[in-house]
Amino acid sequence: MAPLMVPRHASDLVLQALEDTPVVVVNGARQAGKTTLVSSLPGEYEVTTLDNATQRASASFDPTQFVNRPDRTLIIDDVQRVPDLLLAIKESVDRDRRAGRFLLTGSTRLLSTPRLSETLAGRVEIIDLWPLSVAERVGCLPTFVDRLFAGTIGGATPLRTARTRYLDLIAEGGFPEALKRTGLRRSRWFTNYVTTVVERLADDVAVIERLHELPVLLELCAARTSNEINVASLSNDIGIPARTLSTYLAHLQTVFLLQLLPAWSTNLSSKVIRKPKVIICDTGLATQLLGFDRPGLDQPAAPLGALFENFVAMEIRKQLPLTSSDPRLFHFRNRDGTEVDLVLQTRRGQVGGIEVKASGTVTGSDFTGLRFLQSRLGDTFVGGVVLYTGADIVSFGANLWAAPISIIWG
Repeated sequence: MAPLMVPRHASDLVLQALEDTPVVVVNGARQAGKTTLVSSLPGEYEVTTLDNATQRASASFDPTQFVNRPDRTLIIDDVQRVPDLLLAIKESVDRDRRAGRFLLTGSTRLLSTPRLSETLAGRVEIIDLWPLSVAERVGCLPTFVDRLFAGTIGGATPLRTARTRYLDLIAEGGFPEALKRTGLRRSRWFTNYVTTVVERLADDVAVIERLHELPVLLELCAARTSNEINVASLSNDIGIPARTLSTYLAHLQTVFLLQLLPAWSTNLSSKVIRKPKVIICDTGLATQLLGFDRPGLDQPAAPLGALFENFVAMEIRKQLPLTSSDPRLFHFRNRDGTEVDLVLQTRRGQVGGIEVKASGTVTGSDFTGLRFLQSRLGDTFVGGVVLYTGADIVSFGANLWAAPISIIWG
């Protein structure tokens, strides 16, 4: 079957970076669409892929000669396969700092180690590419985060979306190949995907002594999705020492299978909990890891609260590079039990809060955490939203709204 061709919002970010930066890196999970994205960019490029054994051998034998190409932008796909290329690229860029010389793709966080980070510091722009967002699939340019910080949520017009459609979106996820499949075929694709990525992780990132444990660890993380991660508890469940387990969790983040959402605090109190939340990179993958399919999400045992929150967190995460405010994403909870599912903070210190509900109704008590932040932060708190599966945008006080989840992409 032909690739699922959907215009990616990151394409404009890549083109902008190539205008003023010598090296541009498109990082993302395998099968997220990196190769398709760079191959569809307008302009003339020389393309090479290190998935090709001959190209990889050439790059390993003489990295300097390999990157010594004509004036056109050189695209190197899967550059993490030959890490020594990054030093050769640095040396080439130091001789010629023209913008747009190299466009690299990688299925690992290439600059996650100090050595690689120092190699390209000041010479590179990194653009993360996640699986398809809903906004990309429906052809919308999302404005939710900008609206939140502008205080204009009340004037938005979200797409009317039935609850059953939200469940479809969660089960489907955003991997282009998975979206072409249904039922058992999609389930098998996700199973093979985890196996392939874990095996490649051992080749590309590090020597992992207990490789067979990584899929189990990923399943345990999926069971904790949208919850604070407790390494000691995980260690007991899987039988891996906590120090080793922390390293394995870092590896799973390196290949974009999960991310840890940091706790947020501006010293509101000494009671703030500082453990990160675990988020699976794709809810289709999370649904599979939890042992559910789309019909299973209609059953009472389905962990819909956690999956909805994971879904919203990733949709907002995908939107952040497109915003004018450039915020970072956190969660908040204190020891009194007051919490906010997602907290956004800009570089200027402005804060917005988001609660996620899997239900079709909202009450005043759903705003407890948001009102706590509003009362403590004053004007720094720009607004809070409870996202739910209902259809209406409703005010719950100054700068507080209930809004359909579809407002994220509508």
